[in-house]
Amino acid sequence: MAHKLAYLVHKQNLTSDILLLLLKPQQPIAYHAGQYILLGFEAEALKPFSIAAAPRTDGLIECHIRDHEHSPWMQKLFALPNGESLLFEGPKEQMRLADNHRPVIFVAGGTGFAPMKALLEELLRHQAAMPIDFYWGARTPADLYMHQQMIALSQKHANLNYVPVISEQTEHWNGAQGLVHQQVLREHPNLAAYQVYLCGPWAMQQTAKTDFTAAGMDLQHFVA
Repeated sequence: MAHKLAYLVHKQNLTSDILLLLLKPQQPIAYHAGQYILLGFEAEALKPFSIAAAPRTDGLIECHIRDHEHSPWMQKLFALPNGESLLFEGPKEQMRLADNHRPVIFVAGGTGFAPMKALLEELLRHQAAMPIDFYWGARTPADLYMHQQMIALSQKHANLNYVPVISEQTEHWNGAQGLVHQQVLREHPNLAAYQVYLCGPWAMQQTAKTDFTAAGMDLQHFVA
């Protein structure tokens, strides 16, 4: 597999352990919402990250990266200055929008928000008219690192309903609390009519898939 070069043109600490990167490939690449790239410093140690935006007019690749393990690899990435180059491979297939007009439910856990955001942007770009519910689960309000952008997006698009869900007990939070997929079921006890997209930690994906199927979700209309 031929590895390509990309240059870091912008970085932003979204939280204390989540980094936004904007990368400029040395040669332009074509990708669609829902794909991912492998990224890193050496060809033998590349890590997978979802592309966090629908294709951009400036050709940049957006990634949201959480430092889970505080490894030397992550410390090096978080400290990388603008202008430095990284190796990448891809884009690679992960998920894509279904070709139907069913009402849509997006379910994101943590930085699983990244590919869900990309798919949402693609839907809105095509002026999709169906109802869209976007659920984003996180531990604390601070982990909802694009909360204001999602509120603004839902105010701009009448068919978009944004529901943030916090799993830890928090004093200054008036929104939904608990597990994000359970909030989906509270508001949509029957999922038979919906197209569902989900991304988050593996355990969350497995539990949600089981519970959603029990609520009538058709696996033909489930993307994770």
